[in-house]
Amino acid sequence: MGFNKRLVSEETIENSLKNKQPLSELFKADAIIFMDDTASKAYTLHTKGHSDDEIKLYLNEQLKGNI
Repeated sequence: MGFNKRLVSEETIENSLKNKQPLSELFKADAIIFMDDTASKAYTLHTKGHSDDEIKLYLNEQLKGNI
């Protein structure tokens, strides 16, 4: 049995959302290492039950970009 860890950054979240991959798949790991505050905030919103679209809107607002 293995230990599954994942490094999550703003870029990996952007790629997941652009490719229509659910964030639940990205956050499915035994250990998650957040590379920046944006990734950490996205995970917090996800665990509070916000949808991927709501998280995308929030990040667009915060980053002033196009995720």
